[in-house]
Parts: sequence; C-alpha cells; structure tokens
Amino acid sequence: MKKFIIFLLCVAVIGGGSWFGYKRYMDKKQDSIVVDVVPVQNMMQYSDWFDYGSNECYGQVVASNTQRFYTDTQKLVKEVFVEEGQEVKKGDPILEYDMTVVELELEQKKNAVSIVEQNIKMAKKELEKIRNYKPSEDAPQMPDPVFPEFDDDDIGMWDMDDSFPYDDSLPDMSGLFDDSSSMPDAPPPQLVKDVVKPAFVPAEGNGTVESPYIINVTRTAEVSKDFMVRLAAEKKCAEICVYDEKFFYLYKWIIVPSEETKVEELDSWKVADGVTFDENGQASIDTDKKLYGKLSFTQPTVKKPDDSSSQADDSSSMADNDSSVADDEYSKEYEDYMAAYDAYQEFMDNLDPNSNDYVYSRDAIKKLIAEKESDIKQLELSLKSAQFEYDKAKKRKEDGKLYAEIDGIVKKIGKASGEDDTEDDTAEATEEDIYEEPNEDDKAFAVIQGEGGVEVQCEIPELSLQYAQVGAELSIFSWNTNASGTAEVTSIDPQPVQYSSDNWGDNPNNSMYTVHAKITDNADGFTINDWIQVTIDKSSTSKSDSKSVYLPIHYVRQEGGDYYIMKADKDGRLEKQYVRVGQVMYGMMIEVKGGLKQSDSICFPYGKDVKEGVRTRETDTVLQPENVDIF
Repeated sequence: MKKFIIFLLCVAVIGGGSWFGYKRYMDKKQDSIVVDVVPVQNMMQYSDWFDYGSNECYGQVVASNTQRFYTDTQKLVKEVFVEEGQEVKKGDPILEYDMTVVELELEQKKNAVSIVEQNIKMAKKELEKIRNYKPSEDAPQMPDPVFPEFDDDDIGMWDMDDSFPYDDSLPDMSGLFDDSSSMPDAPPPQLVKDVVKPAFVPAEGNGTVESPYIINVTRTAEVSKDFMVRLAAEKKCAEICVYDEKFFYLYKWIIVPSEETKVEELDSWKVADGVTFDENGQASIDTDKKLYGKLSFTQPTVKKPDDSSSQADDSSSMADNDSSVADDEYSKEYEDYMAAYDAYQEFMDNLDPNSNDYVYSRDAIKKLIAEKESDIKQLELSLKSAQFEYDKAKKRKEDGKLYAEIDGIVKKIGKASGEDDTEDDTAEATEEDIYEEPNEDDKAFAVIQGEGGVEVQCEIPELSLQYAQVGAELSIFSWNTNASGTAEVTSIDPQPVQYSSDNWGDNPNNSMYTVHAKITDNADGFTINDWIQVTIDKSSTSKSDSKSVYLPIHYVRQEGGDYYIMKADKDGRLEKQYVRVGQVMYGMMIEVKGGLKQSDSICFPYGKDVKEGVRTRETDTVLQPENVDIF
C-alpha cells in the first residue's frame, strides 16, 4: 500500500512539474511574439470628410415664379382652356383630362406602388434568409477512417490490366441437397448484407496470404470502392465468402494484391456480378465482366488448430495477450469512429436538399448580403417615386382639371388630344438643333410665367439636405459670366430623382432631390440658362464635433453579427474590443460609431500571432490593400 501511495506521489510530482514547465514555456513563447499596432489617428477619417463631394454641386439659373404642367402623354388632355400669351389668375382652369384615362392611370399607379412594396418585402425576407445561411466552413466533416496496425507484408498490389482467372473446379455439391446434412442454425459471423465498407470487422484473418481477411456476405452485397482502395494501400488479402438466403456457402472471391494495380481504376462491384446458377445448381461465369478478384468454389480459408500449441511457452502467451490488447484498443477506436460516422450520416440524411446551408463560404455570404442590401436601397427609391406619382394621380382624379397656382402669362400651351399640330412641328424641326439639350420648358405641356426675377435649381444628395433646408444660404458662381452671389433656399421638390454621376464623391445609396433657391445677392450678374456652381454652407458642424470616424475596413473584423478591433491595452498587451459600426463607403472605409477612442492603437486583426495578451509595438505603417490608395 505504501509503495502504491509513493507511486501516486511520484506521478503527481512529475505531472505537476511537466504542466508548470509547459505553461512557462508557452508564456515565454507568447512573450517573444510582438504585434505591430498603429495609432487610430494615423488612419482615421472624420465623417465629414466623406461629405466633401456634397459641399459642391451644379445647377442652372431659371425663371422664378414659374408653374409648369407635365403630362405622361397628350392623349390624356381632353380640353385646353387657355391660349399662349393669355393672362391668367390663380385658380383659373388650364386644362382638363379624360377621366376614363385618369381613373385607369390611378389604378395603374396604385398597382405600381403595391408591386414595389411587395418586392421590398420579399427582398427583406431573402436578406434575412441570407443572414441565417450557415457557412461551408462550419459544415460537419466526414471522420477519417480508423485502420488497425498490421505488419507490412511484401505482397504488392493487384494487376488491373488482366482479369482474374476463376477456379475451373466445380463446387462439391454432394451434401448440398442431402436431407441428412445438417442445416445451419445461424448466419456466419459478421454477415454483411448491404455494402462492405472500408471500416470493417473481419470474421477471421489478419490480411496476410496465409491468413486473409474472411468477410462473409449475402448474394446481394456490394464491395465498396473505398474498401478496395484500403486493401490496395495496406497491401492486404481478403476472401469475400458468399452465402445464400439459408446461409449455405456458395463461393468466394479471392482478392490478392499485385504491384501494377492502379488505384484510380478501382470501383465498387457486386459479389453476384458475372456468376449465375442454373436449375440444377451448376455455376457459370461471364468472362466478359471485369473481375476484381479470383472466383473460387473451395471452402473459406480458416485457422487450423495446432495440437502442439497446447504446450506453448510464456512468450507465446504474452504475444497473444499483446494482440488481444491491440485488438481491444482498435475495437474502441473503431466504435468511436462508427459513432462519429453515424452522427455525420444522420446529419447528412436530415439536411434539407433545398437549403443553402453550408453551400456558401463566409466571404460569399457577406457579398450576397451586400448585394441584397443594395437591391433594397434601389427598391426603396423606386417606392418613393411610385408613391409620388400615385399621390399626383389621386389629386388629378378629383375633377380631372389642373388649375393655375400663380398669377401670370401663359408662355406655352400644348393642344388637346385629336387636334392637328403636325404642321407647326415640321416648321420648328427645320430650325431645331438636334444636338441641343432641351430645357425644362421644352419638356412641359404648359408653362405660366409669373412676375419676378430668376431662381437657382440644383440637385442635392439626401444626406446633405439637412444643410439645405428652406431658408438656408447657398453660395453660387456662374460659369458663363464669372459672377458670384448668394441664394436662399425657397423649396425642395418632394420627389427624388435618380443618382447623378456628377456627384461622384457622394454615397451612391443617396437619393437626389431638386432644390429651388432665390438669388438674394448680385442677382443682376446672373441670367436665365446660366450654368452655375453651388456651394453648401456646412460651417455649423466642425470636425471636432463629429460623433463617428471612418477606418480602413480591413482593420475591423466581423464575428457573426458583431464587429471588433484588436487594440493595445494600458499595459501594451493586445485585447479584443467590440465596436458599433455604420455605413461602408466605397467598399474600403467603415464608419465606427462607438467603442473606439482616437488615442487607441490597433492592429491588423488577422494572423496566427494576433491573440489577446500578446505584446504590442507601435508603428506608423498603415497596412493597405495592394494597388489601392486610400489616403
């Protein structure tokens, strides 16, 4: 008992010493790793930096106090009440629509809104599905097969160039139909009914020529390709013994290796391939079939008891014991493998074939999410336009008439449906410059010019409208006369317009809105149709007041639905810090709204050495993607 206690103490001392030694080694190894960190101030950009493209935009000087009437087609106009040059008062009717067409148009506009709303709803459902996709990296993997350790016999591999010969000797049928013969009362050991798999337990044998694997199967069994590949790799022999429904032995396939075997030519095959029995029990074989073994009707190779072995010495007994221990260890490994294999197979059986789980990688899922979010933004913009058109159609349906909203002179008026105006159009076409860009009046059906001077019209991005509300001051410059002045915003059109390529610096997800402004300073320096540069005043918001900053997107790492950075703590060790993020600009910069200080230093959050607790070293080098100049 004392010896046992002493033994346990020795084991504990040795184990404890090994553990502390290993821990000290790992700590020393981690201390030897140093990761470069960069101050956030060296790479960040204030949120206002991305508004530089919105500070300036382009517009045109047009006549102020002007009312324009637009129609989808002149066929909608039932009657025109005014003439060109006529003076009108506010509230006078200008034209009347055909109510039948107006009601049809209203229904079409309503359906257009419903369709876009439905498309948005479906797109958001698809986006939610994509967010829940399971990446292919998380898919369960097929467990590696467990093979027992055998002696490496110099046997070689099969010769696949020649078919295996079969045994010409017919089976001994005496006793097969003899009623006096004893009927088998149980199937042979380890009888395989379906497929001989690479992970198998032989009834007998160790795979040598003298003692091949004995594998008992039914006539419907199949020998898998993986099993054949395993035998080829391990250079083992096997006998596939075939039994009928009453467990009578019929024949066997002898599989012997050969040096010239080509593994890629191996395939699955059935034990009944090429073998037939007639009504008298006579067997025949189809030699045209490709055979993977030698057909024989002799009895299976079994171990013969050795009478002299009863006086075996102790060394023989020890060898048997060692073999038994090895078999037990292999059986345990095999059971663990089969449990893992069954779990994997159950997972695959229960996997929905219509599901997209484990189909896409994490990077591919991120790309799908970004594409779907962009589609939803476009659909939302389409919904704004469709809703605006529907609201206009509802107003038009009240009595089918459009009225003057200002006092003025009819500068232009179209003709009602059915009135002939081809002659005038032909005359104008001869003098028209086909390359000249049409102005707003050319697109309108009717124009009423009121009293007043001129105004500025320009398109401003949605995210910059906060700086261009009614009453805001704009700086203007004429490209035609080089005149400078100021203008005051008087109104903003409720309907958004498509994104303009002129404002390339803006977020492409922005909607653009038309802004009207009255010239308040140096109005005499501007004339109608002048092209001007408009500058928005953003002095009310300074960079020091910015609540968010932008970082290179590769310095922020995503973890599921969360985002984090790796920064240096107060002790100069690396730590993980989760952050709140906003929009992504140009696919290169990501907005960080919280969880980060400008005094922090962060590292590129990828690589095997980037772990919490690792020592850090400050550097000024900001890593950038190749061929991309961010700053």
